[in-house]
Amino acid sequence: MNIHEYQAKELLKGYGVAVPNGRVAFTPDDAVAAARELGGTVWVVKSQIHAGGRGAGRFTNDRNGPGGVRVVKTVDEVGKNAAQMLSSVLVTKQTGPDGREVKRVYIEEGCAIERELYLGMLIDRATSQITPRSF
Repeated sequence: MNIHEYQAKELLKGYGVAVPNGRVAFTPDDAVAAARELGGTVWVVKSQIHAGGRGAGRFTNDRNGPGGVRVVKTVDEVGKNAAQMLSSVLVTKQTGPDGREVKRVYIEEGCAIERELYLGMLIDRATSQITPRSF
């Protein structure tokens, strides 16, 4: 199943999981509006492509520049970074050398991260169920 981070967080939030607030944006102006709506003093601008490793990835038009996940401290920086990401091609370990075009960004409120947890599930197509733990 290919869903973007913002879509996954909306699903998790619907089931009561605590996730940081965020808004999807398709233009730099949308990104600035999202940051203003969220409020605060720190935001994370996140490229939304169907691949992991976005923060460590690099854009084809600026291979030495910052990756696809950036922490910023002003609303102007939100717009500037969104403009740099949108319509650009992001290459990560999961995209292969051709990368993927960024068509949307996720603007998320900043938070103090104490630990990160990752969840993965494998669906058994024969039973349409999550496979049991086998390790």
